[in-house]
Amino acid sequence: MEPMEVRISEGELQGKKVPSKAGGVFYSFLGIPYAKPPVGPLRFKPPEPPEPWTGVRDASKEGANSLQIDMIHKSYSGDEDCLFLNVHTPQWPVSRLKPVMVWIHGGAFELSSGDSDFYGPDHFLAQDVVFVSINYRLGALGFLNLDGSDVSANNGLRDQVMALTWVNKNISKFGGDPDNVTIFGESAGGSSVHYLLLAPSAKGLFHKAIAQSGTALLCHLNSSVSKQRAFRLGQALGCETKDPQHLADFLRTVPAEKIVLAQGSAQSDEEKQRVLTISFPPTEEFGADAFIPGDPVKLLKEGRFHKVPFITGVTSAEGKLALAGMFNCCDVVDIEKDFQKIVPWSLSLELRTQTCKDIADKLRKFYFGNKPLCEETLQNYVDMQSDLHFNHGFYKSVKLQVEQSNSPIYAYEYDHKKPINLKQFPSGPEHLPGVVY
Repeated sequence: MEPMEVRISEGELQGKKVPSKAGGVFYSFLGIPYAKPPVGPLRFKPPEPPEPWTGVRDASKEGANSLQIDMIHKSYSGDEDCLFLNVHTPQWPVSRLKPVMVWIHGGAFELSSGDSDFYGPDHFLAQDVVFVSINYRLGALGFLNLDGSDVSANNGLRDQVMALTWVNKNISKFGGDPDNVTIFGESAGGSSVHYLLLAPSAKGLFHKAIAQSGTALLCHLNSSVSKQRAFRLGQALGCETKDPQHLADFLRTVPAEKIVLAQGSAQSDEEKQRVLTISFPPTEEFGADAFIPGDPVKLLKEGRFHKVPFITGVTSAEGKLALAGMFNCCDVVDIEKDFQKIVPWSLSLELRTQTCKDIADKLRKFYFGNKPLCEETLQNYVDMQSDLHFNHGFYKSVKLQVEQSNSPIYAYEYDHKKPINLKQFPSGPEHLPGVVY
């Protein structure tokens, strides 16, 4: 067999042959930098093209994950230098160009990576496609928004565009067709896919899209709230200032690990009481360089999105994701006593206001009637959380896109149930199993 070396625009790579769980073998090129390390003065800045290298770069090991909280050890893992991607191809040497699938991982814009430990390529490669997975900046390092400073918002999404630019430029060297690229993702990855449909900078970089359990309507934060969170983060790290640029300069001096460990402090005490909140999700931004040039709903209504074939859907019990958060933060009794805690944080409503109370009362009546929130009505709770955090955005985005696009749009609900056991109440597949299919 010929050596597994390939020359791309930045230099030469040495890959490896891997036994497939689906049978046979495939060929992997791992830990390929698609941008400069976003460190030092490049922290909180848009990604820049990667530097070339001399010699042959070892591409047999995956690159570092984005810095994130280690949920098991309550510490951190990963590295700020994280802008790597992995390419897996079913055939070597290359003979003909194959369709390309680019996976964007989920994890609430705070966790996970594109590594094979999370999402292996084996079964995709059995379908004769080239599979690409990417890492992108997470948490405050990827989504800090500090209007009035030199901080660029939504850099985690900008990273994804840079990765797609790399794919467009180099994927043919691995047997991938740059004119047949499908982007797909789940949860925050699904939301990312939907954001890319709205991003002018992503035009022409993909030709089909699949958003599983996530849309741009799921977690879009207004700029004033995101700015407040940036200042709370600074306060937690010892910077008392009202000057956005002073805060930005300070945060560039703080070790990245400390920023990640402190980012939970960015939410107000009130926000921390809510169910399914994210400290640093994508946010609105303004100006000529804005990644998304307006409110996602407005852009969809006006048809200002990339009109490519699109598959999107949810599972039948997305709201099960809220059960873990509920029992970790505030138990059933607490929510029953203070039902305003379930009002979605994305509505930007303060607790204890009349509007928030009215919405909470209507939600209680619609989903629970005269019954209390208790073990017997957990299914009602799951249904409510499914609608509030997933189904509403899913149905609304599909409706708006169908009205404005001539490209095919396919909507699904995944409802495959495993054999029943005592641990499966409430019923229905939760947030993650849809990824497997």
